[in-house]
Amino acid sequence: MFERKIILFLMTVVVTLGSGKPSSGSEELSAKQSAGIEIDSNLKFVSLSLKESIVYALRNNFDIEVSKLNSKISDYDITKEKSRFDPVFKVTGNIQNNETPSTNLLQLGSSTATAIRPYVMDQNSGSAVLQSLVPTGATLYLSYNVARSFYDPSPFQLLNPVYTNYIEAGLTQPLLKGGGWFYNRSLIYIARNNKKISLAQFKSRAITVSGTVQESYWNYIRATENLKVAKKSLERAEDLLRKNRTQVEVGTLAPVDVIDAESGVASRVEFVISAENAIKDQEDELKRIINFADNEIISDATIVPTDKPIFEPKKVELKDTIKTAMENRPELTELQLATENAGMQTRRRKNELYPQLDFTGGIRYTGIGKEVSNANDLVFSESYQGEFLGLTFSIPIGNRPARSEYNKSKLNERQATINFKKKELDVVVEVREAVRQVMTNIERVKATRKARELAIKRLENEENKFSVGRSTSLEILRAQENLALAEFEETRAIIDYEISLGNLERAKGTILDVYDIKLEEETAT
Repeated sequence: MFERKIILFLMTVVVTLGSGKPSSGSEELSAKQSAGIEIDSNLKFVSLSLKESIVYALRNNFDIEVSKLNSKISDYDITKEKSRFDPVFKVTGNIQNNETPSTNLLQLGSSTATAIRPYVMDQNSGSAVLQSLVPTGATLYLSYNVARSFYDPSPFQLLNPVYTNYIEAGLTQPLLKGGGWFYNRSLIYIARNNKKISLAQFKSRAITVSGTVQESYWNYIRATENLKVAKKSLERAEDLLRKNRTQVEVGTLAPVDVIDAESGVASRVEFVISAENAIKDQEDELKRIINFADNEIISDATIVPTDKPIFEPKKVELKDTIKTAMENRPELTELQLATENAGMQTRRRKNELYPQLDFTGGIRYTGIGKEVSNANDLVFSESYQGEFLGLTFSIPIGNRPARSEYNKSKLNERQATINFKKKELDVVVEVREAVRQVMTNIERVKATRKARELAIKRLENEENKFSVGRSTSLEILRAQENLALAEFEETRAIIDYEISLGNLERAKGTILDVYDIKLEEETAT
């Protein structure tokens, strides 16, 4: 059973991260370079780089999956709006049999009738109509109609029963309200923009998840580095304890120095325990974000980060950074498209303020005969042709519903414009803060690095003084604490610098590009 789980896990890893290609659908995430994960044979650890962690999270994040489904739903909305122009075929049939009492001598065909007699009139009809809406707003139709009439008695009918058939082609074109290419295709344009909005939301969510992963990844590394510092500090304290015990044994040091050293070791042990607990907490947080907990095989495996913090100061130009953010932030794209949609809705509502003026026109060919075939022969001979033209004008008094919708759409457009401008300002402030944080962390690293170097020198001085009897164990322990604190601060500053770089890329909207992660749905559009 366990071996089968291992095989399933390895297959999952290969499909998910090994090939960098989507397993299904058109919106899967892929990377240009293959991402390989080192896995211990007994599944005791899983080695992950930052990029692999981001890809894994993007493939398994539930919000990302919902965003992808929203994108697919938008495709059906576009198809739905296009379907308004699909042809419609309609067939109808009617049967009407009437037998009525009559005293009409012309109907009865008798001049001597003195009583009420029955008059039978059967009228059966059928029609087939093919009609379609075209982008100008016109409705085109082509219809074929068959009607059979039978009268009893029928003194004045040359043909009984008689078939009256006709073919008719016509159109109804709105000239004001409801007319025009834009009005009738605007819902398609809006649906297409909604598709782009869903993609922008998808990308925005992917950027957010990526930023969260990189921050959690570096915090996990911070915890592991803190453990190294704590263990190193413990080693120093233990070394001091060994030296003090030796000197006490030979009589060159007072026993109280051993007690001080033991106290120092005990406090360092506490730091190590706390650091180990912090690693587990950060590891669980990282597993939660990348959804490792969904896989029972690797949920207990230890994550071994392969990326290491490297302090490489980068020069950041604020003006260029803001420009990049304006071009790449998907939230701005989303709001810009929403503003376009609001503008199109306003144009639609303005069209609906116009009165209704419809032009109707068409042509008809009619035939008549005792049989259907006879009637059709006359129809297709085009001997009996009719044309019809018409105009229909109507205007609602007051037109308050349309005016209300138009005024409301103008307010919605104004609101969308304000939201876009507000988001632009938010992005500028966010980028400025991110740049400032990067610059601050560069200076912090330099300062903490200098402080660590000075703390090392102070410890060395205290140890030299202690060797000649000019210092105490307590002073050495304090120097060791200062050095450990300086090492903690330097590690924190370096990790904060790495996190701030990731936050800057997130603020610019380019964090996916930095890790060479492509959304295949984007490349497909």
